[in-house]
Amino acid sequence: MATLFVENLTVVDFSYLHAKRGMVGESWIVDLELSGELDAQGMVFDFGHIKKTVKRTVDERVDHRLLVPRDSEQLDLHERDDGHLSLAWRYLAGEIRMVSPASAVLGLPGMEISKAGVTLYLMELIQETVPANVAEVRVILREEDTGTAPFYHYSHGLKKHDGNCQRIAHGHRSGIQIFENGRRSRYWEKLWADRWEDIYIGTEDDLEGTYYVDEVPHHRFRYDADQGHFELVIPEDHCYLVAHDSTVENLAGHIAGELAREAPGKRFRVRAFEGVGKGAIAEAGEDNPGRAKGGWLTGSSVL
Repeated sequence: MATLFVENLTVVDFSYLHAKRGMVGESWIVDLELSGELDAQGMVFDFGHIKKTVKRTVDERVDHRLLVPRDSEQLDLHERDDGHLSLAWRYLAGEIRMVSPASAVLGLPGMEISKAGVTLYLMELIQETVPANVAEVRVILREEDTGTAPFYHYSHGLKKHDGNCQRIAHGHRSGIQIFENGRRSRYWEKLWADRWEDIYIGTEDDLEGTYYVDEVPHHRFRYDADQGHFELVIPEDHCYLVAHDSTVENLAGHIAGELAREAPGKRFRVRAFEGVGKGAIAEAGEDNPGRAKGGWLTGSSVL
């Protein structure tokens, strides 16, 4: 029996519900090993077909969804007659409530969302897509190794996006690089990583209002997109509001503009990541007249 491997097959960007942290954005790199007898071509499975079938299957079933533990007592999950799901999640800081198309949520067995549980789900899923000569599937999920560099977990939704980013609760585990007057600043990086720890980044235009749930203020976001109707209620202190759509280009510009405002007289360059290996660059500060307010955007978002 032979074994082939594929490193960095894909990256799944998603959010999940946690008993203490609430809604957590995450990005996991997917590595794959397939073991089995060689086929007529002398292969376990053609690498080209792995990209076409296995990667597509993983992306369609996990990427850009909200993962929920079906067996947790903290979860109430109901399917509505209109094909949407309604869920409620009670945790220490308050309550998360969401309405979305069923395709935006993945319920997994167990009391919590874990790497082991998602790995098992993917292994069983992939086994159904590979040829009969493949006897064993092994999946390795891992975070990007950023060393000691700061990072943050954030969730969001992009109602104008023509793909799965329009889902109101998906997220990323993202690094950030900030340069002050040409020198990298771990101080500012750590400040923003702390500021956006386990945060939901909401757009002001999508904010319907702020309500009290058991005396705790909660923001309510609502919008309609191509895939359907989306609503989200989440504790106010787990939210960060921005005046624009929360694309990575706009977020990089927002951070650069805020830095220029908080530290006048200095020049800033921000490299904001959206998950692994992609993001946007923005600059603002004294030597960029007129740009400090909103930041100057370069780069692009790759979804």
